[in-house]
Amino acid sequence: MKSALKNSIISTKLFIKDNRLTLLYITLFTIGCLAGTLVLNATLARNNAVIELIGTYFSENEKLSVIALFSRNLIGSFFYLGVMYIGGLCAIGLPIICIIPILKGIAVGMIISYQYVYSGIKGFLYCLIIVLVPQALLMAIYTLAYIEGIYMSLNVSNGIFNGKPRENKYSLNFITFSKRFIIFSLGVVLVSVIEAISGSVFSKVL
Repeated sequence: MKSALKNSIISTKLFIKDNRLTLLYITLFTIGCLAGTLVLNATLARNNAVIELIGTYFSENEKLSVIALFSRNLIGSFFYLGVMYIGGLCAIGLPIICIIPILKGIAVGMIISYQYVYSGIKGFLYCLIIVLVPQALLMAIYTLAYIEGIYMSLNVSNGIFNGKPRENKYSLNFITFSKRFIIFSLGVVLVSVIEAISGSVFSKVL
């Protein structure tokens, strides 16, 4: 019994160690979601610009064409991806990259809370179909980009401050790093298409 428990603890520790960046991303994203929910709840009693901005965002979904929705979603998604790419090329990019999951979490948390408060079950269905599915796909892409960005930033930092890149578990060069972000960009484009189509169709129904 003790041996099985010990092996389980060791396996858990190894899993956490091997996936610490993924777990960190999920943790920061969750913190962002909670922060976004708290911010929205704190502003519900006031006629404030945040509430108006979110309301305008949803009302525009019913009016914009699929192409317009796609363009808007793509610009927003590329912003997060671009920050992680640029941060990966900087020696001090680590704290900048770590801000991204928090910002993304705040945005998602505020959108879901707004829909739940103002639309009830319809808001829940809206979030389930239009928000959560695309965001889950984006989260997978962003997590990979986040990991790549952190390792690349560490490589750049090692190369600058140590005179030459120090060997680590996950060495990257600029070409490999850029190729992977091109793949991530293609994934973001695909998700933006799905998000635009679902947003155009279901926002009118829900």
